[in-house]
Amino acid sequence: MQHSEELAVRHRVLPDGCADIIFTTGSGKSTLQVVGAMTRFQDVQMLRGQSLVGMRFHPGMWAAQLGAPGDLITDKQPALEDFWGKRARSLLARMEDCRSPEHCTSLLAESASSGGSTDLQRALAWMRAQHGIVALDDVAREASLSPRQFRRLCHEQTGLSPKLLARILRFRYALSRVHEEPGEHAGLAVDCGYFDQSHFIADFQRFSGRTPASFRR
Repeated sequence: MQHSEELAVRHRVLPDGCADIIFTTGSGKSTLQVVGAMTRFQDVQMLRGQSLVGMRFHPGMWAAQLGAPGDLITDKQPALEDFWGKRARSLLARMEDCRSPEHCTSLLAESASSGGSTDLQRALAWMRAQHGIVALDDVAREASLSPRQFRRLCHEQTGLSPKLLARILRFRYALSRVHEEPGEHAGLAVDCGYFDQSHFIADFQRFSGRTPASFRR
């Protein structure tokens, strides 16, 4: 008999400010889950033979899709049925009959409702384009909101405070730079908006569980 550890692969998921709808099949019961925005890394056990197909939402884009505040799912993985009810059960049944990942992806995409972007969503997109290296008052102005209104709506729509979202976006930018640039990271830390290298390392450890040097290795 094989031990459960031999049947699973550990995968470390790092926060990126996004949320997902994930369809899992191939080992036991098929599921449709919502994965909320993460505030730190999570280690996920994936069983051998499992297949995952997902739809990712950028910050501020999923609250309207779920019909619930974004902060309701932060660091959580509830069933999509908790939000969509019969609509989710019907989608799951259709996805269980899919013959290819491409078909699953198509069904997920079709399930998303369309709609124009809001001032807040456009401001959050600008914040993401700046890798979180922004003054939060400037992002509030981009959204045509006062700083207090922006903080409240950002938390409601993304599940994260503006400050934490900026830190996560900055970390993801630093992560991409660590992959690309070998050697000393002191200059990289400044380029990525950190006060100093110790600040850079502290955030890197919080969000990845490793130092920049060990992550690169």
